[in-house]
Amino acid sequence: MKMAPPSPRPKQLGSWGPRIAWATAASGWLVLLAGCGLAANPQPPTLWLPTPVKDLTATRVGDEVHLHWTMPKETTDKVMLKGEQRAHFCWEREAPLAEKPAAAGKARSGKVGAPVPKIGPDPCRALADGMFPPDKPADFTVKMPAEFVAGAPQAVAFFVELQNHAGKTAGPSNAAWVATGAAPAGVTGLRLETRAAGVVLHWDGAAPQAKMVLRIHRTLVPKPAAAKSSGANGASPEQQVLEVDLDKADPGVALDHDAVLDHAWKYAVERVLKVEINQHALEIAGPPSKTETIDAKDVFPPAVPAEVAAVADAQARAIDLSWTPDTDADLAGYVVYRRDVTAGTAMERISGKSLVAPPSFGDTTVVAGHRYAYAVSAVDQDGNESARSGEVEEQIPQ
Repeated sequence: MKMAPPSPRPKQLGSWGPRIAWATAASGWLVLLAGCGLAANPQPPTLWLPTPVKDLTATRVGDEVHLHWTMPKETTDKVMLKGEQRAHFCWEREAPLAEKPAAAGKARSGKVGAPVPKIGPDPCRALADGMFPPDKPADFTVKMPAEFVAGAPQAVAFFVELQNHAGKTAGPSNAAWVATGAAPAGVTGLRLETRAAGVVLHWDGAAPQAKMVLRIHRTLVPKPAAAKSSGANGASPEQQVLEVDLDKADPGVALDHDAVLDHAWKYAVERVLKVEINQHALEIAGPPSKTETIDAKDVFPPAVPAEVAAVADAQARAIDLSWTPDTDADLAGYVVYRRDVTAGTAMERISGKSLVAPPSFGDTTVVAGHRYAYAVSAVDQDGNESARSGEVEEQIPQ
């Protein structure tokens, strides 16, 4: 029997063909992905750590510490913060100056942006926590620990530490320093009265104390029709802080000569002890007094015109008067009075209904041969009229 010849061996292209096709397709995908701009090194996800606070300030008032700062608007990865952020508050006591490392002095300045100081052996002691919106001013008040309100003044630093949802933080804020020790006594018995020179404050005095002042906070009460105006006719600021030294004596009275009359003012006062501890200039303010308001109406007339003189002008058949100008800031003008000495008449106003602006006046209604006596008064813008000056006499010869 004749056998058929063997079939030819199949070529090995069957296995290489798909490989070549796959490689070609893969290279096409690589080209396509490269054209889409895929980053070669993808960044890790943000930890949502708020940027640390750099402008924390602290004010001691009585047994409380008032903290103020600006909340950041983004994380350390430059991602905008959303929603309220958790803030943790703590404090550390400063070690005595002799115990500080020589190189640590610059780190304890308490200035905005200064590094966090290594203050003492104890860790930062927790005080409280709170939630605050980003990119806004923030305030928080903490009660001072009991150990802070007695004994010799010492410097302590307060911090705010912003945390993410997992309690992680990028670090505490700058140090905000306050002084410990007893606060000054609160001011009692505050009362106000108006004088021509300004507003007089009275309070219950106390024993003087070195480096203590009475701090006066004055605020302008806007008038209903001019609530948006700034200052009192431009002569006084709407808010001002004044101080009276109490280190040698507590007078219990002070004059605020900058308080413009015909305006209402609010006053609150407090005793403040100024101390310097390890190169920190600090203050301890006592509880503020009750706020008092006064409507400082001007019911005080201007000064009486002085050095009034009368000169006869025979040719013009008139008597000319002059006097020293009044220096009152709210002067509106003058009134001239006359009486006929010869005829025995009473003193009467001869300058008309309008006020005389300059410090002079000419009387052209005289009768030759009659003797006249003159007096002058000053009037302010509130209509308050001074007493009349001393009389002067003159006449026109016949």
